[in-house]
Amino acid sequence: MKKRWWIIGSVVVLVGAGAIGLNMLGSQQAMGMPVQVATPSKSSLESKILTSGTVIVEDKLKQYANVTGILREFVFKEGDKVKKGQVIAKIDTSDVDSKILDLEAQINLSQANLAKAQAGNEPEEVAQEQERVSQAQRDYETAKKEFDRINQLFASGASTQQELDKAKAQLDSHLSSLQVARQQLALKQKGPRKEEIATHQAQINKLQVEREQLEKERVQSVVIAPSDGTVIAVAADNGQYVNKGTELLTLANLNNLLIQADINESDVNKLKLGQSATIEGITLGKQKLDAEVTRISPIATTTQSSSSQSEKTRVKVMLKPAGGISALKPGFHVDINISVEKIDDALQVPIEAIQQDADGSTFVWVASDGVAKKQAVDTGVENELFSHVEEGLGGEEQIILSPVDGLTEGTPILPMNGGAAPVGM
Repeated sequence: MKKRWWIIGSVVVLVGAGAIGLNMLGSQQAMGMPVQVATPSKSSLESKILTSGTVIVEDKLKQYANVTGILREFVFKEGDKVKKGQVIAKIDTSDVDSKILDLEAQINLSQANLAKAQAGNEPEEVAQEQERVSQAQRDYETAKKEFDRINQLFASGASTQQELDKAKAQLDSHLSSLQVARQQLALKQKGPRKEEIATHQAQINKLQVEREQLEKERVQSVVIAPSDGTVIAVAADNGQYVNKGTELLTLANLNNLLIQADINESDVNKLKLGQSATIEGITLGKQKLDAEVTRISPIATTTQSSSSQSEKTRVKVMLKPAGGISALKPGFHVDINISVEKIDDALQVPIEAIQQDADGSTFVWVASDGVAKKQAVDTGVENELFSHVEEGLGGEEQIILSPVDGLTEGTPILPMNGGAAPVGM
């Protein structure tokens, strides 16, 4: 009997406990949905573009061999300093000197021939031609007399046709010789032809051009540094046979470094020339360098992602670092914070509190008299944490920080403090 009463008492206790639990749960649901809230704050708000970049050299110049030959006295290594006008290397062109001597001999001979042509013929040469004309004239007259005699004999029947033909042939031959002699005398008396002088002069000009080219090669066989710089790459070895145009080394001005970054297309419209930035990274340790946006590429580049089928479209941007850039080296990777816009006294809320309707308008949920209410707002500058509310809030509202998807107008809520620090601090 006592055992039965103990069982009944236990059941009564359990029923009473369950009733108390149901009453507590109902009370909590009646109080509303728990939400975290905080009031907007006013403080400085800065919008930044966070990206990474690579240190590059702005001023660099490749040096090439200007002539063909064996590279001599080329001892520079990467990191060596070079001064403007310093001899970088010499290229052995030993055959150039012999070619120049040969050309000079040809020029001298051509100049002598030209001078002879310009001076004309010597009087002795003209006298010789005159004597040849006189002799040819005498021979012709003798042949003429012999032809006339044979012709008379032939007419009287005392000579044959064969003898007459032979005399005629002799006469024609001497007449031809006389005419040639007269022409030669006329040429000697006339002097050199313009065509002959022009030919000699053209030959001299051609040889002089060839000599000047060889002289230029002899000068260019010595490679001179065009400016001060540091050797950042060596592409040849001392003693190597190089052709004209072979790359020797690369000089760079390491006092003029740039940071090259690829900016996502969605952020490009925020960029402007002259915007300030901060450079930091592992290679700089705790040091931070100021920088400025100096160049924005006019074109975008689209690349295929290696891990997926998606594409990335980016724009190249150049930044000029300021201050002590000695810690930077070409090829270093750095982190970049570009300051896009800054408002000193901005009314702001956490960015996750900003919601968007289907029509594109923005709003926040506020806690008012124990229920959720939708409050339309206009936003402006934002960063990765906060958004500037330009219109729609007075600053005393209780903003629901992370509203759930199912939240509706008039839903009962239980506001809870979202944190000890004010929003935006």
